[in-house]
Formats: sequence, structure tokens, C-alpha cells
Amino acid sequence: MTNPLPTQNTASAIDLTPLEERVGVIFADRSLLVRALTHHSSLPESERLRSYDTLEFLGDALLGAQVVEYIYRSYPDANEGEMTALKSEVVSRRVLARVGERLDLDGFIRVDIASLRTFNERSRDSLRADVVEALVAAIHLDQGRAAAEAFVAREILPLIAAIKADPAGINPKGALQQHILRQMGVLPRYETLAETGRDNDRHYTVGIYVGERLLATGTGSSIKEASREAARIALHGEPSPSDK
Repeated sequence: MTNPLPTQNTASAIDLTPLEERVGVIFADRSLLVRALTHHSSLPESERLRSYDTLEFLGDALLGAQVVEYIYRSYPDANEGEMTALKSEVVSRRVLARVGERLDLDGFIRVDIASLRTFNERSRDSLRADVVEALVAAIHLDQGRAAAEAFVAREILPLIAAIKADPAGINPKGALQQHILRQMGVLPRYETLAETGRDNDRHYTVGIYVGERLLATGTGSSIKEASREAARIALHGEPSPSDK
């Protein structure tokens, strides 16, 4: 079970040793690890540079380069478009959030939820993904490039084969569009059917139509996520509400 996110006041007292054991790195400079776990909301305005923002920037670049090289070497027959789509999915919020959940980061991230305008499951996933990227940079700065690459090779690169094996999972909207174009010669239409929840926790329902026929519906914390879920359901043949 995932731990709740710590509050600004309790996070500093958390023992980070279990996280170092999961990550496989004992930091020489523990402050780098603390910074990688610190969202700017938990800091005074004058101390925002102590947040993970710039570490995330560096980690994103390091991670992207390693993933691109791995894809290039592992799938030499893939074209540029296929490599780009695969790389985008591997470093996406969805995938990195899963990595963060597996590392049980929620119990270590320093964030002041009360100060955030919006906080929902999508926000939680973004935090997890951001911290994974920041961890890559923190390990790189503390232990060197080889240690950071070893972390990525251990925690992220093994996911690539499974993602590659499921093209619809990489881009379900694109896969559905190609399928419908081949079968019917038209493009699917996405329509937002409902918007519910509080201002800081919105949920959307999106339907996919071909002409007037509803193929499937999907829900999510954004219209983009709901559309993606609807496309995934349509591709996997699950019945839409109109067919039940």
C-alpha cells in the first residue's frame, strides 16, 4: 500500500535510509537526495532553488539520452517515428509515475498540498515522475554518470520491451485512428460528455464517435487522459455504455 505524502513539517524527520536501499545508492551528500524529494511548495519563496526543479531539468535530459540510445541500439529496424513514439512513452508521466510508485516515493516527497491550487491523482503522478527524474540527476551529481545510468538501467530500461510490444499502449488514439481509417475511411470524433468533481479534483468523461455511433467512453483527471482511456477501451473491444 502506498504511503501518504508527508506534510511540510514531518518530511524532514523521515529516515531516508530505506529509500537509499531501494534506489541502490548511499548518498555521500544527503542534501542532494533531500532536494530531489522537495517540491517548491514546501519552501519559502526565497528558498525555491532548494527544490527539485533544476534537478528534474537535468534528470530529464540524462534519462532521455540514455533511453534514446538504448532504443536505437535495441531496435535498429525501427524508423524515426517509431523510436520517437516509444521514447515519449517510456519517459512519460504515466510510466515514470509507475516507477515512483514501485519505489514507494510517496512517503518521502516533501510537498505542502494545502498550498497547491489543484491536487488529485494526476498531480500525485506528476510528483512521482518529477522526483524520479530528479533522483537520476541527484545520483549523477553525487555518485557519477555510471551510477545514474545503472539506476536507469535497473528501474526504467526493463520496461521498454513491454511498452514496445503494445503499440496501442504507446499511442492508443493514433492506433485507433489508423484502424478506423482503414475500416471505414473516416476519422473518429472525441466529445467531452461530462465534467465532475471539485475545482481541485476534476474528472472528465470523453466519448469516441464514428458518425453518430458511440464506440467507447473513458474517464480521467484531464480531457487528454480520458480520451486516451476511451481509445484504449475501443481498441481492446470492451463494450461502450451504448452496447450494454
